[in-house]
Amino acid sequence: MRDTSPWSVSVPRAISIYANAVFLVLWVGFVIALVVNRDWLDAVWAWAQALPLILRILVWLLLLPIMVALWIWHSSWPSLPRLVGLVAIAAWTLLAVSSLFKAFGGSTPTGRASS
Repeated sequence: MRDTSPWSVSVPRAISIYANAVFLVLWVGFVIALVVNRDWLDAVWAWAQALPLILRILVWLLLLPIMVALWIWHSSWPSLPRLVGLVAIAAWTLLAVSSLFKAFGGSTPTGRASS
């Protein structure tokens, strides 16, 4: 039998909305840093690498898409593969963020009803 209490629906939805909103803000910040001042990305990368091992693992787990994007940004790859990697990880994250739109009204960002 399925639990239909308000807590079983509202808590997971709230957590999903919160997590997706956090990643949306982080990606906007990443893009702003990329456009305005790339030294900010270097500073965040240096901060993350200077953390003790346990904290560094925790940061990587909690902020995986952003940390992968920073790693790609600091890689020695040529410009085109680096750009493709950044776009791919951002697109992967935005697929998760699309659940935010589904949580509000049951439609996708394109306006079509979800199935």
